Amino acid sequence: MQKGDFLKIEYLGRIAATGEVFDLTDEALARKEGIHNPKQRYGPVLVIIGSGMTVPGVEKQLLQMKPGDEREFDVSQEEGFGRREPRLIKIVSYRKFIGQKINPVPGIFVNIDGRNARIQSVSGGRVRVDFNSPLAGKELRYKVRIVKCLTGAQESVQAMLEHYGIKASALLKEGGLTIKTEQKLPDQVRNLLSREITRWIKEVKKISYVNPSAEQKGDKNMASGKPDVKGNAAQSPKDGSGKEAKPI
Repeated sequence: MQKGDFLKIEYLGRIAATGEVFDLTDEALARKEGIHNPKQRYGPVLVIIGSGMTVPGVEKQLLQMKPGDEREFDVSQEEGFGRREPRLIKIVSYRKFIGQKINPVPGIFVNIDGRNARIQSVSGGRVRVDFNSPLAGKELRYKVRIVKCLTGAQESVQAMLEHYGIKASALLKEGGLTIKTEQKLPDQVRNLLSREITRWIKEVKKISYVNPSAEQKGDKNMASGKPDVKGNAAQSPKDGSGKEAKPI
């Protein structure tokens, strides 16, 4: 494998010291382990080599594998979710949680200003929160299998749409990609898609977004191949360090 390859993989991730499963793609195994989540999508997931969709230790192994290969290996803290950093433990005013209609209870996970955190304690009007990833400071053990390598631009586009949970059809013709959605996508989502699709799929030069309701109003939303993306709107959730959260 090499940078830019589109892969569909299956994986199982455990904490090496305890064997506790923290993530997996096999729904039957999730039920067996007692961690099934009806809201989670199971099955092979998309990974683009070099995109940061996986932790460095997993990507290093994927680069040495080929479709059909399966490996089990350990990933260190440094090549996983990093070491725990004391500076990411903060004191936040209780009023901030009330303003966001959140009841701060020790042990729960919350999102504060776009950053995921775990509440450690509540004392008076002060809440102690930990912005470290729950997997920071832990050695991990993975079992990974490459199901397939996507080779066509059309197939790769469809895989990206599915990855972002967008129900749409896509047609690529002479460098122009038309994405037809059931509902009009927010500008932030269109910007994210345009940026990522044109970054990783070089055959795509420009993108058009259309949907039935917009067509009836004569509104056809166009996005250039390199849209102006401001701030971090519509990006994947980030941990306290500001790094993009990894699916594996």
